[in-house]
Amino acid sequence: MRGILPFSYFLCYQYGVTSRPYALMVAAMLLVAINWKNRDEKPWREVLSMMLLCLTSSYGLVIAGMFAANWVVRFVRQEHSLIRNRQRFAALLALLAAAVVILIDVMPAKDVYSGNFDISGMTQPAPLWMQICNSWLLLPAEALFTSTVSDTNLVFIGLSSTLLYTGTVSCLMWAPLIHISRRRHNAMLLLSSYTVMCLVFAQHFSMHHLGILLGFFIAVLAIDCDERRISTDDWPAWCITMADRFIGKLGARKARNYLITLKALALGAMLISVYWTINASICDIRYEYSSSRTVASFIKTNHLEQYRWMAGWTRINSTNASPDVKERINQGGYCADGKDCIDYTSWVSGTLVTADPYFKRTLMSNAYKGRSYISWEWCIDPYAGKQDIETWRSWGEPEFYDTIYQPFFFSALGYDRNDYTKIRIAETVTPWKDQRSRGSVEIYVRNDIYKNVLHSPDTGIAWPDGAKRR
Repeated sequence: MRGILPFSYFLCYQYGVTSRPYALMVAAMLLVAINWKNRDEKPWREVLSMMLLCLTSSYGLVIAGMFAANWVVRFVRQEHSLIRNRQRFAALLALLAAAVVILIDVMPAKDVYSGNFDISGMTQPAPLWMQICNSWLLLPAEALFTSTVSDTNLVFIGLSSTLLYTGTVSCLMWAPLIHISRRRHNAMLLLSSYTVMCLVFAQHFSMHHLGILLGFFIAVLAIDCDERRISTDDWPAWCITMADRFIGKLGARKARNYLITLKALALGAMLISVYWTINASICDIRYEYSSSRTVASFIKTNHLEQYRWMAGWTRINSTNASPDVKERINQGGYCADGKDCIDYTSWVSGTLVTADPYFKRTLMSNAYKGRSYISWEWCIDPYAGKQDIETWRSWGEPEFYDTIYQPFFFSALGYDRNDYTKIRIAETVTPWKDQRSRGSVEIYVRNDIYKNVLHSPDTGIAWPDGAKRR
């Protein structure tokens, strides 16, 4: 298990190769686990580890908070005092102060998109009870053994027949983990922390966060093993009795063969996640994970930074929204007819946003507040989007237009679709466990630029792969 886990999909690929910040979060949880046994004698080591955990993510605040709460409850029950160990008391006060400061810093603004809205309008958010059910029966299995859902938001995952399969696997994970923790008086630490995590996960949790759960389970198991190493004594009495009966009926030789088979099956199950890592790594080497590098290379190779680039935005129905649009919108879908629609000009097409790190400035002339990123601010003023569009309209047709084809993206700005040629500049293959999703990036080029710049008589198009195409 120690040899396999570092190469599991979330620890190795999702957090190692794609460099998500949760890699440091898992490391911080392991530091908390390493120092847990001596937390009362050396409280500052534990508290500093918890502070690091708080700094890694909002989820880190929750996990560190629950570990600290369990710690306080334990020593108060034993000592009936908060301040008997003054060094520990000072360390915990410092942790509380740091956590409050971090919490204030990361608290989302009231006008920010929180992840519980489907722009396409095809999926309705699942109720809280369904999300909690999936948190207990779906997420543990998906972290290591099963691949039944894609990288989507938990709020959009409903109950399905696959939950019988993932629920069985999750229960096979929960049973030994709870049993081992209970024998070491850590079951409350495991279950209370996970329960609060499930409540926090609602509305925000995405499947690529599964590695956080894996890190949490490893940390709890590490705490258990630090208390007392796992051995045959941890087997329930009924399991030992049943094993003795099978050995008596089968004989020692057959029983040993069956044991080897069971170990091989267990090893095969653990290697599933390693297979996902291999599959994802091969895909990453062979294909473009995202369009950012290819798009940037296309722009730089053809010296297109000098031209004006525009990006499409998000237009959605205002159904169930208050007149001033301060309440959250519950139904999505592109609003192409222009009636009762809201234009979120702060939500622009992401192609140029992901390519921006390759340039000194953002290429989008209509970047929201000049930013090179998407801030996901909700449009508080219902007229702000219309004013932005009127301003953009006055600029005339740009040389390059990054948008999907919806008539309103052209008509709202007074552009003539016939003045543009659509070209494909990037194709992507993005891995997820044993799955792969294909995508492409297409942009609209004004016809004069398409003919005279990209198809100049002497060179043709200089593509990112080095080939010349006409």
